[in-house]
Amino acid sequence: MAPSNSNGKSYIGNPYMTKDMKRQVLKLMVLRRIRAGRAYSYAIIKELGNEHLSMFLKKDTGSVKNDVYNTINALERSGYIKFTPASKLAGGKKYCVITAQGRSVLLESKRLFIESMKELMKILG
Repeated sequence: MAPSNSNGKSYIGNPYMTKDMKRQVLKLMVLRRIRAGRAYSYAIIKELGNEHLSMFLKKDTGSVKNDVYNTINALERSGYIKFTPASKLAGGKKYCVITAQGRSVLLESKRLFIESMKELMKILG
């Protein structure tokens, strides 16, 4: 059974995770999704803006959708993803694709995360 907060709602994830940590996890989730194959923003929001992620972030689904959309925009500004030009063949949609820099950041972040977890486990014994 999932733990619950003070108002009885169950949640997934660590209740002590900071907002910055949650933002980083969301960025990595979005980057990983885009690496798996091009997608337009709304499709990514639909895939990631689900109840499971809402519980992890401890927000309602509407707010998670905003967080995913803002994360996509931040990743574009950082140069980790880019949008393909809208075309009639794609129904006028602009698709997100990961850049070489985005791939590199994703791999390095994964490596750092694993190393950090190993160090944490040594400390906690």
